[in-house]
Amino acid sequence: MELNGAQLLVEGMKLEGAEYVFGMSATATLPVLDVVYNTSQIQYIQSQHEQGAIYMANGHARANGKVSFCLVGPGPGTTNCQSGMAQAFYTSVPSILIGIEDGSDYYGLGFALHHGLDAVGVMKPVTKLSIRAERTSRLADLIRMACRLALSPRNGPAYLSVPRNLLDEKACVDLVPPEHYRVATLPAGNFQEIARAAGILAEAKNPVALAAGEVEWHGAREELIKLAELLGMPVAGTEGHKGIFPEDHPLGLGVTGIHGRPYAHRVFQEADVILALGTAFTEFGTGWFGHKVIPKNVKIIQIDVEASEMGKIYPIEMGIAGDIKAILQSLIGELRERKNSSLDWREIPRIRELQSRKSEWEMSIRTDETSSRTLIHPLRLMKDLRAALPDDALVVGQSGSTQAWFEYGFTALTHNLGIGTWHPMGAEYSETLGAQLATPERTVVCVLGDGSMMMALPELATAVKYNIPVLAVVFHNDIFGKMHRTQVVQYGSRFIGTELPIPHLANVAKEFGAYGEKVVHPEDIKPAVKRALSSGKPSLLEVMVDNSMDCLAPPHLA
Repeated sequence: MELNGAQLLVEGMKLEGAEYVFGMSATATLPVLDVVYNTSQIQYIQSQHEQGAIYMANGHARANGKVSFCLVGPGPGTTNCQSGMAQAFYTSVPSILIGIEDGSDYYGLGFALHHGLDAVGVMKPVTKLSIRAERTSRLADLIRMACRLALSPRNGPAYLSVPRNLLDEKACVDLVPPEHYRVATLPAGNFQEIARAAGILAEAKNPVALAAGEVEWHGAREELIKLAELLGMPVAGTEGHKGIFPEDHPLGLGVTGIHGRPYAHRVFQEADVILALGTAFTEFGTGWFGHKVIPKNVKIIQIDVEASEMGKIYPIEMGIAGDIKAILQSLIGELRERKNSSLDWREIPRIRELQSRKSEWEMSIRTDETSSRTLIHPLRLMKDLRAALPDDALVVGQSGSTQAWFEYGFTALTHNLGIGTWHPMGAEYSETLGAQLATPERTVVCVLGDGSMMMALPELATAVKYNIPVLAVVFHNDIFGKMHRTQVVQYGSRFIGTELPIPHLANVAKEFGAYGEKVVHPEDIKPAVKRALSSGKPSLLEVMVDNSMDCLAPPHLA
């Protein structure tokens, strides 16, 4: 089949099942966009800034588990995406960035070029693959290579640089569907590994599981619930993965780390075996790689798609590399054969004790959760937001103090998309737009601070233009909360760089054509959420949150 370079790029996206390509138009990208214009399968979503486009692609990929594509022009068009590529790299997201660069006739002219840049070199540190196409005939193969590597363990982004002159040149190539250029399954662990792991878990008196995003990527959430109930094993999610195990389940612990709930950390400190599922044992999730979460001398069974992750942070008892879903299925089968007790997991003394601890913690925050004061306490907002949203709502949490309150006070019933270990403020709103496009049947919500919303404010126009009905719930407190608190505790309340000039965001949202509402009184939270969701439009609730000392951040890991 003879196609030009622009057609080959779009055909490669189509073969991967792409429904959207995110981007910011540039003269160099117009040949590709012209092909997209005549391609009914793919819709072009133009952001207000390239950074917004790559974050939308990241959110789309995180929500649907497939590769997503972002298309930008040369020079600053590409460098504006570098932070988004780093976000994808550190959160294992298979985003493909295609940068249309200056023509190959002028390589190496540096400052003489309008946008002379070694983009491949710039992107190498934050991608699994950064490569330049040298011939049109190679474009189809390079897209296959990028997608194959992006979806190979561990998932991650790829950058493809395409010289402008290749878009018009033609080549005869064969188009190959994905099933013919990458594997469909991963190893499932051998019998000896499964038997040994099952034996350790069966003998454990206080097992606990720590689960990360790979559980969701591999569709293993139901298997994790079955295994937890079989063993009477509490389960926590890692930072950025609230709801990977339903937090209203009697065995649910929420997330671990600096803003985890105290009963979760107590369970981990009492554990004799930890089943670690796809977790990198992150800095914040472990309390700075110490033993405040992960106790000394605990036996760790680590299951991960990458053998290179085994024992990287903490020594392990054993590791199994492969498909988490298949490995959990095998463990469940082996443990059912070994089970010799008829005691229901709900009646296990340590599980009954866990319920008591949960109740004590819930009572300890009840006053703040039901506070009627204005300005609004963050825990009241978290409780009422949970009550107003559908159980299966997909909630994206922001970094900073807002993330802290979200992780501590919001009860996630399904997997949510926290910002992860790379914390670019302003990314979360754009990621939420991508996630909504990937899951149009779900209610999708972004919980973020006013400072972050200011960084992403132009993308409200994108939401309105394409009618992406995301709800943004904004903590309006006129400060960067965590840093402001640090200045109180460590710097004698010498405030610099943390007090923000925030406008009336609800009014700004209305000017964009979105639904906007300012929430001042706590009793208005739930009705306001209902009104925003029923508007059918992109919406923003500006919640006036207390910025006094006790509302700047929840209790930290001691």
